[in-house]
Amino acid sequence: MSAVAASPDGRLVAFRTDKPSIAANSYRLAWHVVDLATGASREIASAGDPIVKEPGLLTAEAPVWSPDGRWIYYRALHAGEVQIWRTATDGSRSEAVTAEAGDVVAVEAAADGRGIAFRVGPPRGEIEQAELAEYDNGILVDEHVELAQNLFRGAIVNGRHATQRLNGPWFFRGNVLWSRPLLERRLDFASLAATPATAADFPPSPPAEGGRGPDVFARSSRGDVAAAWWNWSEGRLAVVRADGTRIPCPAEQCRSERTAWIAWRPGMDEVVFATSNRMRVQTIRLWNPASGKVRALPAGSGQLSGGPDEAAPCAILAAQAVCVAAGPASPPRLEAIDLGSGEARPLFDLEPSLRARRWPRTERLTWRSPAGQTFTGILFLPDDGPAARRPVPLFVNYYSCGGFVRGGVGDEWPFALLAANGIASVCVNATRSDAPNGVGAYRAALGGLETLVDGLARRGVADRGRVGMGGLSFGTEVTIWTLIHSKLLAAASIASPQFEASSYWINSARGREYPRILREVWGLGPPDQTPEQWQLLSAARNIGEIRAPLLLQLSEQESRYATELYARLSNSATPTEMYVFPDEAHIKVQPRHRLAVYGRNLDWFGFWLQDRVDPEPAKAEQYRRWRALRDRSVAPQARQDSSHSASETKSNNR
Repeated sequence: MSAVAASPDGRLVAFRTDKPSIAANSYRLAWHVVDLATGASREIASAGDPIVKEPGLLTAEAPVWSPDGRWIYYRALHAGEVQIWRTATDGSRSEAVTAEAGDVVAVEAAADGRGIAFRVGPPRGEIEQAELAEYDNGILVDEHVELAQNLFRGAIVNGRHATQRLNGPWFFRGNVLWSRPLLERRLDFASLAATPATAADFPPSPPAEGGRGPDVFARSSRGDVAAAWWNWSEGRLAVVRADGTRIPCPAEQCRSERTAWIAWRPGMDEVVFATSNRMRVQTIRLWNPASGKVRALPAGSGQLSGGPDEAAPCAILAAQAVCVAAGPASPPRLEAIDLGSGEARPLFDLEPSLRARRWPRTERLTWRSPAGQTFTGILFLPDDGPAARRPVPLFVNYYSCGGFVRGGVGDEWPFALLAANGIASVCVNATRSDAPNGVGAYRAALGGLETLVDGLARRGVADRGRVGMGGLSFGTEVTIWTLIHSKLLAAASIASPQFEASSYWINSARGREYPRILREVWGLGPPDQTPEQWQLLSAARNIGEIRAPLLLQLSEQESRYATELYARLSNSATPTEMYVFPDEAHIKVQPRHRLAVYGRNLDWFGFWLQDRVDPEPAKAEQYRRWRALRDRSVAPQARQDSSHSASETKSNNR
């Protein structure tokens, strides 16, 4: 559930459901409304085809309500076009209300409240013609071309294969005409006429602080702005009045906890916001800037927001907040939370049968490493039974563990299924000391992981000799560091590549910011100038240190960065396999790909940590390969042991 928004009269709340379909290899998106007085809900319309944003996430935007509460307006993808659509809240009618030549890329309520201000990208036909012209004439390589990606229509964008160009920080992408300015337009609620927007249609930019805009903000009906900034371990929340007066939040949690989202209470000078603590548990707080009073509602079990994105605000009404509530082993559901008492009542559950399933026992953990860093995480334990009374294999995922923790960041390692098969899991939240030194972050993470495993082994929960690990993005980086710089792991799986010398040159054309970031954060310069640092960080240059079996399940967009690592590993004794998923970005989004990744990770760790084999006939070839990999990895060790034994015999004979 996502995209939660309340009607102007506070009677109804609209929200969207996103249901994956293996058969269609897509998602069924639908709009619903719920009557807060009766609790009755109904589906009112399709929300179109999924719009995927970088780096591989479904876009989920709250709709804009008409002033009379009869319609919701929203962006929707239909037949390859993103237009503004509206749906009657009684479900009687749904229609497109724009016919722009380009895709609508952003919508918001106009400043006067009588329409919608929106932005439009370049015409779709001109984008396709520009792609074909490049195909015929050759592609000019500059700082916006990523040579590791398929250059001609190498990604699926709004339902079609399209060419992408780097157009923002790090690896964010746009279309081939990304440099064209967006058109600013206005849609009038009364006439449904779309006309050029004026400066008055778009609210002014939020206040900047320290040279950058806020991480989250909200504007009140009278023009005041509540904004929050987070700098790794310290936060700031302030209200900036329309006259420029700045009022900082006096509560300690506004500084020690990250503000996840902000909203204004209707008709009141009161800010409603949620903070996220080290455990990634969100607490809703209310702040009156005039009096300075801040009060907290009772904390939930995990995430309280407007959807999977913890930065999406709940729908705030005069007396209650309507939120998507989710916990580590508690699937999302829509709840109404009383802003006075904090009492919550359920409103809508998309999959009651999913909630009724038997979920693993969970335990929130807090511990400190020898270096003094504080870590938090969630332990998923196998069901009660004989296996629960002896040490079991352990899987570890490192990055972030908010909301419904299905499979870590990227959702690739099924914690519940691992537990059902006798493998405990821990999802570890990255320690707040991670910035800005990359190597320091890895060392801190390894210290925390070793302490975690030692503690669980002493408790009799985990078998120290059967520990697996997997990760995406920063989680991949920590997994690779752990493989190279410790003997902690018996098996590993990664979903994205690590920095390698070959990738340095692919991304270092004049104008790219990549070399600067690598130098500032990781101390990595040109490989011939900083060889010691590349030796420290590169997996491909440390093949001799990687002994644990390693599975790579990568998106096609990133797979070429792992070429050297996979080639070296495949020619070593270390068991390794690599799978590449076409038309995927950093985070895999296609349901069939997600299912395949889940199943293979479950099999991989079952095989290497438990010697477990799925008897499914279709998997026989998979296990034949893995047995061969295991035999090949054992043979060199046997020869080494034999040679060592022979040397000892000769020495004793002397």
